[in-house]
Amino acid sequence: EPPIYAPATSPGRHASTVHRLPSTVYRSSGPSERFTCKLPYVDPTGFYTARIFLTFPPPARHRWRTRQRRPVHSRPRGTRILKKLSSPVIPEGIFLLVAYLIITWQPARVWAVDFAPVYPAVYFISIIQCWRFHRNRMLLALVMLGIVDRVLMHYVGMEVAGEGVGHMVYNVVAVLLPLNLLILGLLPERGPVTVQGISQWASIVVQPAIVINMVRSGQHEALAVLDVSFLGGLKPAWTNVPDLSFLIFGIALATFVFRYFWRPGAERKTMLWVFLACLLALSTGYGGVESTTYLAAAGLMIIVSVIDTSYRLAFQDALTGLPTRRGMYDLLYQIAHTNYTVAMVDVDHFKAFNDKHGHDVGDQVLRMVAGVLAGVTGGGKAFRYGGEEFAIIFPGKKVEQTQQHLENLRARLAGKVFTLRGAGRPRKKPDQPRPISGSRKTLQVTVSIGGADNTFRDSEQPDDIIKAADESLYAAKQAGRNRVRIRAKPKI
Repeated sequence: EPPIYAPATSPGRHASTVHRLPSTVYRSSGPSERFTCKLPYVDPTGFYTARIFLTFPPPARHRWRTRQRRPVHSRPRGTRILKKLSSPVIPEGIFLLVAYLIITWQPARVWAVDFAPVYPAVYFISIIQCWRFHRNRMLLALVMLGIVDRVLMHYVGMEVAGEGVGHMVYNVVAVLLPLNLLILGLLPERGPVTVQGISQWASIVVQPAIVINMVRSGQHEALAVLDVSFLGGLKPAWTNVPDLSFLIFGIALATFVFRYFWRPGAERKTMLWVFLACLLALSTGYGGVESTTYLAAAGLMIIVSVIDTSYRLAFQDALTGLPTRRGMYDLLYQIAHTNYTVAMVDVDHFKAFNDKHGHDVGDQVLRMVAGVLAGVTGGGKAFRYGGEEFAIIFPGKKVEQTQQHLENLRARLAGKVFTLRGAGRPRKKPDQPRPISGSRKTLQVTVSIGGADNTFRDSEQPDDIIKAADESLYAAKQAGRNRVRIRAKPKI
């Protein structure tokens, strides 16, 4: 057997012990950790070679396990906690706070009154955004907010608060607005030309027509039912909305708080803050700059939500959660003037996974691989390039500096065992799992990685670096897969 370098093959901390022996070390064949150590020495009879057999037990995992280092690119724990706590509040909470300061601070209030005629432009811009990005629910919500703002400003606000027509219209608006928003938020997203979309638009037109007809025909007794007080001291003194309206607002707020924390989403968070802004707008009285300011803040919340959702659709892969190829190119052109490394990662035999086990298993494999790639060390950032191919960008590093990080990544994936889910597995993990009958099927998932940097030639563009990394990936595939290959440097 050829001699080997002892520290590279000896297990655990025994490597340094073997290395200090004044000898030549050979490893025995087979899976056992047995080494032959030849010790040369001279005695009166001549030169002898002593053969000593050293057997090392496998080291205990809990004793020799090293602490996993945090990825260089990941945020500190305090920053992650702060982002998690501030995510439900920013930016909608800031818009609402600014609206409150504009109303309560006198210099800002004067400015708000001067610019009040410009506020409808917020709804117009928001409607264009929602229509352009096919957000029918948000578009309907904006139309309702705009109608309520105009009704409170021109129909109710012109009449002194009392028992007249303006008061009845205010009560109807205070009940129908949260009720419609609640139904709208619970329904799934559908296009405007579907049955659900047409019925929603028709209801927006029919409801005001019914209310106007009831007011003009003198059916005030039917509308007076909305003035019934049944909450007593449960309703706070700072709001003027009817008890029925306050009850609907409370149900809606509780519903969307539960829905957001159960499954967070940008639209759910936005609807929660829109409900709160509408409650404050109706609580300020019978229309005026106060209600217009709060409703304009609600429109800004919807604008930000639509932009954020559109950004995620363009720059974030829906299956894996990683940034897409567009985000990768944006990063490459930002760091084009510095050293960087591009590593292309491809799942080995992925087509066989899909053909044999179906596309659902293939999607699960991609999610698992993406989760491992997201934790790459060395300051790398992972992207979904397309299909079963991923990319990792290392800003400020040459390819030789990233080789060990890529090798660690390959070893982590090769050491994972992918267990196929059973057909009857529930979507939610039960409190008491059922016993498993028989053995579960497992798959071995490996990846091949090719890397290249931009220090090869000065004239290379990001596309050239990606092509070179693809060629290195192809070399890793040709070498037998489950390999890491980097582009060799030219000899000077």
